[in-house]
Amino acid sequence: MKHKVLLLGLGFWANFWLRVIQNTDNVELAGITASKASIDKACARFGISDDIAYTDYKEAIEKTDADIMIIVLPAELHADAAKRGMDKGMHIIMEKPIAKSLEEARDIIEHKRKYPNIKFMTSQNYRWRPHNQTIKKAIQKGMIGKIASISIEFRKQEDLQGYRSGLDMPLLNDCAIHHFDLIRFYTGADCKEIYCRTYRPHWSKFSGKPNTDAIMTLTDGSTVVYNGTWAARGRESSWDGNIVITGDKGCLTLDASNTVRYFALKEGAVSFEAKLEEGIIIDPEPMKTTEMQFGLNQFIKAIEEDTVPETSLEDNIKSFAIICAAIESVKQNKSISLEMFS
Repeated sequence: MKHKVLLLGLGFWANFWLRVIQNTDNVELAGITASKASIDKACARFGISDDIAYTDYKEAIEKTDADIMIIVLPAELHADAAKRGMDKGMHIIMEKPIAKSLEEARDIIEHKRKYPNIKFMTSQNYRWRPHNQTIKKAIQKGMIGKIASISIEFRKQEDLQGYRSGLDMPLLNDCAIHHFDLIRFYTGADCKEIYCRTYRPHWSKFSGKPNTDAIMTLTDGSTVVYNGTWAARGRESSWDGNIVITGDKGCLTLDASNTVRYFALKEGAVSFEAKLEEGIIIDPEPMKTTEMQFGLNQFIKAIEEDTVPETSLEDNIKSFAIICAAIESVKQNKSISLEMFS
């Protein structure tokens, strides 16, 4: 079966989606929407007919004969576009975040209840990388035993493209949901409580506060320490961050080269000798496709086999709720229970 896709938006990530769509045998592009200038560039670059190009996403939804809609619009348009798409019977993939607020996200879920057969997935592409699949499989196999703690250190220099320069808390408002979602992916647990603070280094090019520290308690009893900066100087991490996941049998680590290592529990007396430990490198999990291509393939399978996609709307709101609780914690300067966000 050939699926027809309507792509809303032609920004940075939408151009990646265009390549994915054009490289997928069982889908075809049925429509695009963006500004006239962006459309002209995309049509020339990707060989797209301007017959399927629209400058108004509402018109595109009404006129395009598509069964899948991919939303890569600004977050303030997500709720409206999603509801219009569902009303037209389209299955939906949405780039993060779900919406501008938790209330808007809940409104989308409430609207979706009218359409139980529609598939709705948020694209969480970090999950679909070989090293993160490797970590997940190692945990599932019991390699490190019962998880007690996770630490994530994220370090990147400023990225002021597009809307990011005007964000109050750039890391929380934009990128941290990937890391918070990975925590849920690795552990299978949700966040129970979070304390968070943000601040701005004096050198930062952001006017907002790009540094974020957070402590989370998960529903499985484990603790997460998150230390992130989007105004790093010197050493940087990967976009996934430097990660240490510790259980009673040892730990797993992810470094800036996206290498996964296993360090087994050492029995015996404590050594006071300082030395660099190499650990055991775990070969990456083989994946035929990754990132957004993996997500699209999974989504199409969910449509055709009538299953629930991994990062469904109902599941992903739990990751989005962590962000909302973190922001509330910053505002109130206290720990926030996720119960009030459920």
